[in-house]
Amino acid sequence: MSISKGKEHLSQLRLVWKERAVGSTCGANRIPIVIPCHRVVSSSGLGGFGGGLRRKKFLLNLESN
Repeated sequence: MSISKGKEHLSQLRLVWKERAVGSTCGANRIPIVIPCHRVVSSSGLGGFGGGLRRKKFLLNLESN
């Protein structure tokens, strides 16, 4: 593996760790109205939400109007 490929691989691993850290933090959030984790979305769609996707969609829609 070349150095540039190694750096690219390391960069991708760091991104995965950051995504997991954000997901874990939002999942542990007990006061989602005060700390608005429903605003965090996945690169592939809405992502998850401890209150359920229906509630996440509702809150996002409420804020956009």
